Amino acid sequence: MPGTACFRHKDLCWTPCKFYGIIFVWENGDLAMAKEKDNKIPNFAEYERKRLLELARQARKAVLKLKKTEESGNRTEGNAGDVLDDAEKKAKEQGTLKTVWGVFQEAWNKTGKDFKKSVGFKMGESVFAGLNPYCQNLLFGSLPGLVNGTGGAAAKFFGAAVLEITRKRLSNFCRFKAKMASIVLNDTHANAASSSIYENILHKPRPYFKDNAPAALGGITGEIASAKNTLLNTSVECLSKAVIFGISSASLLAVDPMLAAGVLGVTAVTAEFGGFMNNAYRKLNSKMRSFGNRIRKDNSDSIKNTPLVQDTNRVEEETRLMRSRLDHSSGITQKITYEKSKAYLKMQTAISIGMEGLIMAAAFADVVKTGDIGRFALISSASWQMMMSGSMLSELWNEMQAGTHRLIDASKKLITPKELERVTGNEKLSERDTKISVQNVSFAYPLIKDVTDMSLVEAMDRNGEIRRTESVLKNMSVEFDKGGLTAVVGTSGNGKSTLMSLIRHDYDVQEGKIFIGDKEIRELSDRELNAQITFVDQKVHFFDDTVGYNLKYFKPGATEEELMEACRKAGFDKDVEKFKDGLSHRIGQDGAKLSGGQQQRLALARAFLTDKPIVIMDEPTIGLDGQLSLKVMKALKDMAKEKTVIMVTHNPAEVALSDRVVVVEKGKISADGKPQDLIKSNEFLRSFLTKEDIKTKRRLYNMSINGANPMQEAAELLNGEAGGRILSDAERAEKRRLLEAHKRAYVGVRKNALKSERVKTGKDLPEKKERQPLQPVPAVPVKGGAEM
Repeated sequence: MPGTACFRHKDLCWTPCKFYGIIFVWENGDLAMAKEKDNKIPNFAEYERKRLLELARQARKAVLKLKKTEESGNRTEGNAGDVLDDAEKKAKEQGTLKTVWGVFQEAWNKTGKDFKKSVGFKMGESVFAGLNPYCQNLLFGSLPGLVNGTGGAAAKFFGAAVLEITRKRLSNFCRFKAKMASIVLNDTHANAASSSIYENILHKPRPYFKDNAPAALGGITGEIASAKNTLLNTSVECLSKAVIFGISSASLLAVDPMLAAGVLGVTAVTAEFGGFMNNAYRKLNSKMRSFGNRIRKDNSDSIKNTPLVQDTNRVEEETRLMRSRLDHSSGITQKITYEKSKAYLKMQTAISIGMEGLIMAAAFADVVKTGDIGRFALISSASWQMMMSGSMLSELWNEMQAGTHRLIDASKKLITPKELERVTGNEKLSERDTKISVQNVSFAYPLIKDVTDMSLVEAMDRNGEIRRTESVLKNMSVEFDKGGLTAVVGTSGNGKSTLMSLIRHDYDVQEGKIFIGDKEIRELSDRELNAQITFVDQKVHFFDDTVGYNLKYFKPGATEEELMEACRKAGFDKDVEKFKDGLSHRIGQDGAKLSGGQQQRLALARAFLTDKPIVIMDEPTIGLDGQLSLKVMKALKDMAKEKTVIMVTHNPAEVALSDRVVVVEKGKISADGKPQDLIKSNEFLRSFLTKEDIKTKRRLYNMSINGANPMQEAAELLNGEAGGRILSDAERAEKRRLLEAHKRAYVGVRKNALKSERVKTGKDLPEKKERQPLQPVPAVPVKGGAEM
């Protein structure tokens, strides 16, 4: 499997190879990553050592620069450099905050009330949770007085107890309401985010969908919406913990500033460690997501090709292979998750042990010093709350960073590649603008990759130099206008369909210009071009709905009579009449319930219904039988009288019946003119069409449109034979048909032909001999005197 990951498994002999820079092997039955620079498990101590060395190097560099500027008496350069370094660092640090703020604004604008309720109740929960140390201070501070029987101590204790109970109840109430509001917010926000992404996808240029399957784009849409929801929830939770951290920090700073400073320092180290882990694993996680996408695609491919698997009796083998792919993917993910979690656990364990001892020592020292057990409860409770909320803040911040990375990585895949960027304008066209002018156009297709196969590195590298195929069109010039049906012919791969795609502005040309009327297509918007051009491609697309819906989608106000008239012109009316539900017949996903010919006829019916000034068709009658093909050609020729109709075709009958033929060879126009004229000089046309073929096909077309005339048809065949022409197979078959169905007419024509020939050569017709009456047969005598 080129481009996919392979492994050496204890049961399967696959050759290990790179997948986006990752190599995985089996060592003693256990999965391990090959020891490459990019794939090593990150080490925080090594990172800190390198970071400190880098800081020292930068400090030394700054000192040397400062000395140099002092010596030269000019400090401006050094200060400007410092300011620039600070600005770059600040810009990097604000990446996550800007992304979160963007998600907040989106949620505010698109969900409004739900967002306010969720954040409001969450803040209420945080405030009540942050008041816990004060309530503990009041509660435990009243215990000595209660034990000693001091007056009013009982009232103070019970008041503190009621306050604590009320605080907890209110906190639980806010938590419940915040949870319910969060559920509604997540659904509303996900729907709003998905619809926004869908709108973005629907505005992509058409070639984007040639390399990206709709299902894959739908998966990326879900990935982005999920990342936004996760980021929104995490940021709201982070804001909640920040409120708690702020209240507890204020409490602890008022009582024990040194301890508060220690907790703040530990929180900063934890956050630094989390940021390191996110950055260290970001590239690896991106590779793993791409790897997982590839595994799912390979398994989907196996399911799609079930008939092939069954034909070769490899069901069990393919099942084992699919299971092996999934096991490899999950095994690698587990390995990475385990290493990452182990690093987190080591750091958290070390911090917790140190801080627990520090908090207990500080609280005990304060009790010994003041003898106030309430302060002990305040210090210990505020310290624990500050440390726990700080730890949560650090974890949530790390999750926000990871969520930002996931969102950015997924969003980058939906950025329109530079290769497909086009210049558009806002000029307008009129119905009179039917002339198409292609002037010295050269073009080669850009190479674009499926977004689901991209890792983060590849997605970020898409802004580099555009790679292209070999040139398809080379300095091509041609014009099209209304007044006749034009057929564009040529062997496959010579640029016919490419030319039609460029006229529709699917791509920007590399050289030259294309005009519609007097406007260059780059001066027109996509909306204006879509309103001017009807395009029927070889691969037609339909909605999973009824025949009528698929027609009315292109002309919403069309009546049933207009729909049936369009179907009649496309030769689809008989099919509609056969459907049990008529126009309400459901055609299945992408027209799956229709035959290939019916799909093509329905697509043609849409073209006749839209009534746009320019019609471009790629193989319009493919899959149609002879009579239907002639019927469609009649409708196209009638349409071409008032519209510009261009038809890409390989069908000899369509070429023969066209008013004009344009031959494309090796990316250039090699011939242009009427088919009966070009047949004399163009070798490509002569390879599949003769002058007599053109006459025959036009005769059959006229017969199909105007009705059969046996006398005229027989005369044409006989005249051809008299001139020494060898009849084609189709003509000989037609001659036999005439003899069988119109014997008298054929004999009459034959007699007239002989008479004309003798008159022309001066030979008299032989005199008609009179029939002699039959003489009676004399009797023959028989022996015995009897008479016969």
